Amino acid sequence: MNRFQKWLFLAGFIFLTLGCQRDDICPEGTETTSLLVIEFYDPLDPTRLKAVSNLMVRASGKEEILMGPTTVNTVSLPLRTDENFTEYIFTINSGSEEENADTVTFTYSPDLEYLNRACGYKVNYNSLDVAIHEDENNWILSETIIQESVENETEAHIYFTH
Repeated sequence: MNRFQKWLFLAGFIFLTLGCQRDDICPEGTETTSLLVIEFYDPLDPTRLKAVSNLMVRASGKEEILMGPTTVNTVSLPLRTDENFTEYIFTINSGSEEENADTVTFTYSPDLEYLNRACGYKVNYNSLDVAIHEDENNWILSETIIQESVENETEAHIYFTH
């Protein structure tokens, strides 16, 4: 190998080495877009959680069931990132003769937050508001917004009494 070939090989090796970069993998435990956390309370004792029997949740206009039927006192639901509202149908006593459905609309201002190149963006939801569509037989009696911003899912954002 002559001197020119050695330099050409060395330059090629340095070029390839500098062109390599580590894989961008989002580390486990990185915060992502949070879910909306709703807790259900007893209207007679607003400090006591009250389970909802056979609760089923699905997005309005969709056939796919998002959750249930199951008996729970807390639910965590995703909000749409491409709109400023999400509408869900909450059905109590799903599958029985006492089945009762309430439609609830959540409105908010989505706010993109850049995390890093590997993880991309997460969405925070600000100015959270809730509206329960009134009908003659609502099972959700009232709502209380606890946190107007959905930035984490460690605590409840909304309380419903039933």
